[in-house]
Amino acid sequence: MSNNVISPKEVFKECVQIGVVVADLDQSIRALTQVFGMGPFRMVEWPPAGRTDMQRFYHEQPADFTARMAFTEIGPVELELIQPLEGKSIWADFLRERGPGIHHIRFNTFDLAPVIEYLAQNGVGIAQRGSGIRPGTMWANFDTESLVGFTIEVMKALPGTSGRTPKIVDGKVVD
Repeated sequence: MSNNVISPKEVFKECVQIGVVVADLDQSIRALTQVFGMGPFRMVEWPPAGRTDMQRFYHEQPADFTARMAFTEIGPVELELIQPLEGKSIWADFLRERGPGIHHIRFNTFDLAPVIEYLAQNGVGIAQRGSGIRPGTMWANFDTESLVGFTIEVMKALPGTSGRTPKIVDGKVVD
């Protein structure tokens, strides 16, 4: 991503992540590693332990959901595996209603507000949103399943970073 300001529509030109909801994160990682040679995976408990600044909203209501996540690179795209644990979330809804599967594709931007406004003007609201793993980042999962068949996620990335999900060591973000 460049540091240039771009129109909200331009955000959707470069997919950076595919998110998959899984029932058993360990089993999924094992199969992807042993059968397909993917990995290594970076594991994250979400929200990360000790982070008291994490915001979480489910259909625009404050929420207290948790998940285990794992990330790896597959070429230019990050693969995210999400195992919902507790609380109401669109991840838990997806697993309950559809079973495991591809949940979202993600795009990055340095300014999330114009994207939210643009999508709202086009009848697309936010299904779930929250603080990113890297302090200062935010993500929004848009209510696009009935429109396109899957969820669109947009992450507010920080200039000077790759926009990828960072590794967490002893509760601290490291790259």
